[in-house]
Order: sequence, then C-alpha cells, then structure tokens
Amino acid sequence: MRAPSRTSLFAAAKAWDAASVAAALAQAPELATATDPRGRAALHLACSVKPGSSPQLMEPHGLKTVAALLDAGAPLEGEVPMDEDEGDFRATPLWYAVARGENMPLVAALLKRGADASYSLWAAVWRDDDQMCGALLEARPRLGLRAHGETPIFYAARLQRLKTLSQLIDAGADPSIADFSDRDAVDIARARRLPKELIERLEALKRKKNGRG
Repeated sequence: MRAPSRTSLFAAAKAWDAASVAAALAQAPELATATDPRGRAALHLACSVKPGSSPQLMEPHGLKTVAALLDAGAPLEGEVPMDEDEGDFRATPLWYAVARGENMPLVAALLKRGADASYSLWAAVWRDDDQMCGALLEARPRLGLRAHGETPIFYAARLQRLKTLSQLIDAGADPSIADFSDRDAVDIARARRLPKELIERLEALKRKKNGRG
C-alpha cells in the first residue's frame, strides 16, 4: 500500500473526504502539520472550501473532515505566515472558514472547540455579515487588535459597514483607538458622513471609554 503524501492529504482535505483524511493521518500523523509553499496546512485548506462550491465535495460543511484533522493533531490556532504590516492579524483556520469558506456551521464548530475569534472580525465586517459577526462576538474576542493600523470598529466605520458597526458598538469596542494617521472611529465616521445616530453612539462610547461617559 502506497504511503500517504502531502499532496494526497491536501486533495482529500479540499474534497472534504473525511475517511481518506483520517486514514492518511492514521498512517502518517506528521502530515497534520505539513504545509504547502504558502505555509498552509491541510486544515487551512479544508476550512477555506465554500459549501456547495463543487459537486465533488463529500460532505455538506466539512465538519467531519476538520474534526479528523484536529483530532490528529492539526493546531487549532495554526497561523499561515503573513507580512509584518498585517499587524495583529493572524490567518488561522477560523479566519479561513469565515473569510474564504463563509461556512457558518464550521465556524460554530471551531468556536465550540475554543478557536480565537479575534482575528476573524475584519472578514465579517468586510461582508457586513451580521450573522457571522454576531457568532464571533459571542465568543468574546479581543476587540482592540489592529490590522494595517485599523481596529474592526474603525474598519467598519471606514467601509460604511453599518450592520457590523452597530454590533461592534453594542459589544463595547473602543472607538478611540487611532489608526496610523491618528484618526479614530469617530473621526472616520464623521468623514464618511455616516448616519447621525451611529455617530452619536460612537461619541457616547468614546466618552465612556475615556471615563467621561
């Protein structure tokens, strides 16, 4: 019997072929942490698949495949290398499930296992996906991290993603954390002429964070 290879494992992971993934890792457990030239492991690839994207997918949301990878030792918080200017952002399996897979059942499964939701908020904001953002916020992520100098609440205000901006305000994200140009979320909301109600909520939250609320 031919020994499993990285190539065959990655193909099985992308096809959500849980049985083949489990069999390969039982024979060669070291493949759970093997990476491609871009630094992605089989877990990242499995999480990046979008449900329904191919008739060859062997399960609806990849839950069994991802479970097989994690149970075999694939790190839940494994990071794909990124440029330094990404700042606090980390490309973890959960981020791939949010940003690439847009796969809510898989996101829920990863969060249940304890995945850090902090790095995936920008992806939910980008699509103004209030359902996804709500699931991430329920996991109590860190809200003050910055990617390219921008916190998720600043990013939401700059891109005029009003649903997720409202959610981040309700979650208590700090609007006073400035970007590299020394603008905060209130400044950018005013510059983008966002609805008055949202600007007022941002101003009130900023006062509260600064001890003047």
